[in-house]
Amino acid sequence: MTESSAPEILDTSVPTLDQGLTQIGGNVGAVWRAWWTWTPSHGVFNLQLPWNVIGIDSTVVITASEIDGNGHRFVGAAPFQVSSIAPANGIVTFKINIDWGSSIPMRTDVLVFN
Repeated sequence: MTESSAPEILDTSVPTLDQGLTQIGGNVGAVWRAWWTWTPSHGVFNLQLPWNVIGIDSTVVITASEIDGNGHRFVGAAPFQVSSIAPANGIVTFKINIDWGSSIPMRTDVLVFN
């Protein structure tokens, strides 16, 4: 299997900071959720997501799924693996492995805990 070109962001649901979301409490002050869709690809890549709610001490959870032509997630035959998640100020870097012989579109869902 040969790698294709790196996936690129197509769309996002990133909320703005001024939406007045309620604080969680405890040792978590805020939880943020967003998604990104990506151009079709396959192989192993280091990808980055810019998001101003992410800090160096944030906990970031990322999931990846194959999507259909309408952007809906589904479980197909292609294995997706997310690993090596490293938050920094305003960005998160992660590794994605789309273990398939041809390029397919994906969506990443991200949770940020601060």
